[in-house]
Amino acid sequence: MNLLAGRPARLVGGALSLLLSAPALAQGKSTSEAPARIQFAGNLALGHQFNGLADVTYADGSTETLGDAVLGLNAGATFPLTRDGQYEVQALFGFLFSKLNASNGTLSFLEFPLEVTAHVNLWRFLRIGAGPTLHISPMIRGDGIAGSSDVNFGTTVGAVVRVEARLNRTFGFGLDYNWLKLSANGQSMDASRIGGVLSLYL
Repeated sequence: MNLLAGRPARLVGGALSLLLSAPALAQGKSTSEAPARIQFAGNLALGHQFNGLADVTYADGSTETLGDAVLGLNAGATFPLTRDGQYEVQALFGFLFSKLNASNGTLSFLEFPLEVTAHVNLWRFLRIGAGPTLHISPMIRGDGIAGSSDVNFGTTVGAVVRVEARLNRTFGFGLDYNWLKLSANGQSMDASRIGGVLSLYL
């Protein structure tokens, strides 16, 4: 009777020991992994502005809007805030470009964004970030028949929110939203945009 009564007690005691040792085992596994490091970060961005910067009407009556397609290339670094890299700060600098071509002239938009964003990595495949963006020297330049269309906007601060799916530690893709207002000659306009990004981390 004593042997039979002691067996459940031993089983319960063994189970409790296993449960109590599980956090220690998990902690030992995490500490054995190499700590997160500073990485090169870069992305290729393609965006669409909700409000176009300028409208161009061609000889055949068709129209195009400057800002419908905006291409950007950015590079910088990602700095881990925690050992496992779950929380990070990322700094990117690059250029953003849009252009309309015609036989008798061109119209283009150019700016140099600098963004500093805070990020959290979830479930090893989802990355969410947000932060301020400094838009340096936004400008419109015209050539040919559009040569009198030059506009210099003031350097301004906006914001960006980005959600990425990480394919692995190196590549990712996602969507971002940029809030931005541009001002020139005493007037301002909403130049916010939405777009997609292809990201590289090394």
